[in-house]
Amino acid sequence: MKIIILINSLGAGGAERSMVEFAKFLYLRNDVKLNIVCLKHKKIGLEEEVENFGINTIYYEGSSNLKSKINFVVDIIKKEKPDIIHSVLAESNLVLRLSRLLTHHGKVIQSLVNTPYSLERKKDSQLSWQKFQLAKKIDQWSARLTSNIFYHAITQEVYQHYLPLFKIRDNYRIIYRGRKENLNKKSSSISKDFLLINTGRQEFAKGQIDILFALNFIKQEYNITDINLQILGREGQYTKKIVDYIAANNLQDQVKIHGFVSDVEKRLANADAFIFPSYYEGLGGALLEAFSAKLPCICSNIPVLKEVVGSEKGALFSHPGDYKSLAMNILTLYNDKMLRKKLGDYSYKRFRDTFNLDTINLEMLQMYRDVYQSKV
Repeated sequence: MKIIILINSLGAGGAERSMVEFAKFLYLRNDVKLNIVCLKHKKIGLEEEVENFGINTIYYEGSSNLKSKINFVVDIIKKEKPDIIHSVLAESNLVLRLSRLLTHHGKVIQSLVNTPYSLERKKDSQLSWQKFQLAKKIDQWSARLTSNIFYHAITQEVYQHYLPLFKIRDNYRIIYRGRKENLNKKSSSISKDFLLINTGRQEFAKGQIDILFALNFIKQEYNITDINLQILGREGQYTKKIVDYIAANNLQDQVKIHGFVSDVEKRLANADAFIFPSYYEGLGGALLEAFSAKLPCICSNIPVLKEVVGSEKGALFSHPGDYKSLAMNILTLYNDKMLRKKLGDYSYKRFRDTFNLDTINLEMLQMYRDVYQSKV
């Protein structure tokens, strides 16, 4: 099969990481010819990793003009004549849909990787609700305009999110994302302080500011200051708000922002717990990485994270934005080593049973074969 993966960029997000891991798997197969096409460069992310692996990657170098991007993609499709074109993330999905007006070569798969029209987004003070509604309408219109799209949803919750919007019928498959097993061991030189870790871009959706509210509440109410937090992930629209809150509440000794790092697996292995108070997610790839590292998890009780965790007793849950409940969950793990062990064991079993990368890659490849052979 000749395959093109079309993606916004090879940035540092979970969708990008998932597609890079799958692309590596495809690249090593003798029965696949693979090209990755990116609509933009990203200084921080996975570009170097992909290039070092040897995967042929084509970057759009033009203006931000939508028509120019569509023509760029159309030219590549006409030249490469792929069997499968698989797009990931909103802009790539839109560009590919509109390119179908100019070329029908290859069969189209589009990944649905988030729940972007969740009403939780209304709580984001930096969101323009008019732009939000416009984006939703464009997404809906372009999907209904384009025939013969096969959808890959990364969770049941994502599928349900898009079902009424796109009028999806039998043209879909739900396949979770996967991650590699974390083989790192906890370092004996790590501080005895209790270490929380969060991974994700610094945006409203990820709720890092609520972790800070919770830590400050614990400090003020219980005089506990030996709970530390590491935030890993690229800067975003909430970075300044996070940094300002840390400074205003003297949390510098407890909270460290490391940005995008290449040793996430090692840092996870050295943590005591993972904290993930997201307002909305598509799956939460960072949660899978925490599972792989055998970490007990604290996360939001949003449906998609409950689906990923798989059991009400598999993690400690709190409502997004409820920082006092989040604080109580932090204190529960801080005070209960046996519970940390129990939840950590559950995390690892859940990872092995459901999110093992080798199994997921084979499921994705079978989806490609089925779409190519028109069996679905």
